[in-house]
Amino acid sequence: MTLMNVSGRSLYVIAISLGLGFASCKPEPKEEIQTEATTQTETASAPSTPEDETGLEADFDITFPEGFNLASLSLPEGDTKDPLKQVERLSMMHVMQDPWTKLDRQYRELLLVHEDEPYLFILQQQAANVMLRNHLFGHYYQDPSNPQLLEAIGFYTKQLLEAKSEDAELVYKCLRALKDTWPDDQLTQVAMATANRVQARPVTSSADTTQGRGKYRHTYARALKKMVTNLNK
Repeated sequence: MTLMNVSGRSLYVIAISLGLGFASCKPEPKEEIQTEATTQTETASAPSTPEDETGLEADFDITFPEGFNLASLSLPEGDTKDPLKQVERLSMMHVMQDPWTKLDRQYRELLLVHEDEPYLFILQQQAANVMLRNHLFGHYYQDPSNPQLLEAIGFYTKQLLEAKSEDAELVYKCLRALKDTWPDDQLTQVAMATANRVQARPVTSSADTTQGRGKYRHTYARALKKMVTNLNK
């Protein structure tokens, strides 16, 4: 798998404007990730893959299959035609006063329309990042028992799993929210699949595991495995 940094500009802008920045929504659990995660936003460095290889904007991590050549797809140009720009476009069209369910519905329709396309995994990760980070978790922390929110968090967690995402942080946060909703075996499956993918990535430099985002991914991968251990006690 190859990890690239791609997203729409709206992810950061909306998070700030709504006051729903993901890291600030809820204190970190008092586990091994706490001390290492506190400086992540200051020390995170972009992966080595140049942005111009993808033509996409860099904000959050997207996991690509090994050898996947995005340029070979010959996608149409323009914000209204390029399918990989639709998650950003819909997000920027979303009005703050609109309920989150409207954007959620649009994303689900978008994923359904493109479900047979080779780039579906990109849309799945883009939509999951925008919905979870900018919308769902902010509402969830205010109303953690809301079944509609829990269903939506579960839906986007499954999108991350299907896309083989290595965003261990995002998956970890999702599973913590779903711990009283999903059965233990389902939580275990998602946690182990994500952690194993992160830890199986070839280490090409010390930064892959000791600095910035690489360190952060491995910290959360360990936290996912610790979660599984606790589930099996």
